[in-house]
Amino acid sequence: MILNIILAVVITLIFYIKSRLNFKLKILFHPIILTPILGLIFGEEGFSAGVTVGVIVELIWGSKLIGYKLGLKYSLLLSLLTVSLISLTANISLFFNLSLVLILVFAFQESFSWAEEKSYFIGIVFIFNMIMLSSNYLIKELLGLIPAQFLNDLAVSGGALIPIVGLSMFLIQAIQFTVKEDGIWYYSYVISVVVTSVLLLNSFYWAILLFPMSCYLLYYLFKLIETSSLRYCLRNIVIILVILTVPMIVEWNSPLIEGKIEYFLWIEVILTLYAILMSKLTAIEGYFIMSLIGIISSKLGLFI
Repeated sequence: MILNIILAVVITLIFYIKSRLNFKLKILFHPIILTPILGLIFGEEGFSAGVTVGVIVELIWGSKLIGYKLGLKYSLLLSLLTVSLISLTANISLFFNLSLVLILVFAFQESFSWAEEKSYFIGIVFIFNMIMLSSNYLIKELLGLIPAQFLNDLAVSGGALIPIVGLSMFLIQAIQFTVKEDGIWYYSYVISVVVTSVLLLNSFYWAILLFPMSCYLLYYLFKLIETSSLRYCLRNIVIILVILTVPMIVEWNSPLIEGKIEYFLWIEVILTLYAILMSKLTAIEGYFIMSLIGIISSKLGLFI
């Protein structure tokens, strides 16, 4: 219980500080940075889970912290609660915890949106965090009732397909050129998060420090050389970067794919098809649809 209280206080404090920062400083409070750091409380396994959760949440919902429109805006809260519950439930299932917390955080966001500007809202956030963290015993019991094969299929789908949701969003936004905010800041962010994700998933953990530094450096560099065609060039850089790095971010292990070229082509086909689908979906819808597709594919033996 004491650990739950400490975690609830820390997560609530992080949530509060982020809400008080100006736009450019909020880059220091992104899931890809703080989730692995919080995971360190639980040791090496917690840090590893924090890296995975931080990268996935950042890819799918991190851009909402740059320019929120619709969907989930409490992505940092989602990642911090998820990594805490993963460790509190003995690391049984990362993606089950992520899916469950996603549903509950989004429900909380929609239910209490009326109170966001109230002075007591941070107290509501703390109570929500306490309830979530205290539910670890119930979640552990629930995990014990779920067939191990289903949890394994969910884990396989998570590594194989779920990162494609975020990458496809970056791709479709670049192709359609739909960025309306500070385009230079947005593209600096996207380039930084994709490169950082590749490095972190390949165990280059110093990339946590690289992420905010590269965001600022790229932004001020692009500002110095800003021309009428710069945003068009950055858009093309993002498209090329996503296409080249997607095989380094997703984890496919399929008996039907032989050779690196075939592996690369199949991933690019899935990315393209899903980017077309994502133009009609929210990120949350895309997350659960891709999870379902991954579970079915694993059941059919397409992924192992």
